Amino acid sequence: MRWIFILLAVANLGLFAWFLSNDRPAAARVTPVIAAEEGGGISLVTEADPAALPVPEPQPKRERSPAPERSTRAGAEALCTLVGPFAEAYQGEDVARRLQALQINAAMREIEMQGQMRYWVYLAPLNSSQEAFRKLRELQAAGIDSYVIPKGSLENGISFGIFSEKDRAETLTNELQDRGFAAQFREEPQTYLERWVVLAAGEGAAGAASLAEDFWDQLQLDYPDIGRRQNLCSEIRTAQAE
Repeated sequence: MRWIFILLAVANLGLFAWFLSNDRPAAARVTPVIAAEEGGGISLVTEADPAALPVPEPQPKRERSPAPERSTRAGAEALCTLVGPFAEAYQGEDVARRLQALQINAAMREIEMQGQMRYWVYLAPLNSSQEAFRKLRELQAAGIDSYVIPKGSLENGISFGIFSEKDRAETLTNELQDRGFAAQFREEPQTYLERWVVLAAGEGAAGAASLAEDFWDQLQLDYPDIGRRQNLCSEIRTAQAE
């Protein structure tokens, strides 16, 4: 009887200890979460449910702005095609008519061409023609060949001649200055006129290229001395423009 009482007491103590151990709350699992706040600090949120955590929204992809296109060169100068030169006007007119028959805008023109540089020895213009002729008589009395310039930028000046060689112009200028005359010289570009058929700016290289090579071959047979070239339309100076 005594042993039965002791066994029951031990069993009761064990059962009491088991109940005590089950009544303790389970240790909470701590999940560190970094949250951005206005203060810039870091806070730990305990016992956070992963399903309740905010899902960061995907950042939209930045679209690259298209690179600026290179601006085309504004005001590009037009090219004109020239055919020639022609010794006679009727030859150029004949070629122009052939081109016009092929719907090419072309016309024969007399174009000012750049020639050899010349050097003009002169006295600066005087106040009137009377003074100019008085100076002329003085120069002729001294045996100096000269004449009065009747018009142009040197009107009422005295000319001593135009030379193709710069050395000759400089030598004469120095001789006249040594004799007491205020002579000087300047460069004078020599120009002359040639007859060319000009394809209008709208035609240009495209118009010339649209013609079959047979056309140019036949033209070369009819006029062996002519050729083709291109030039800036703005630089073509015709006799009518003068």
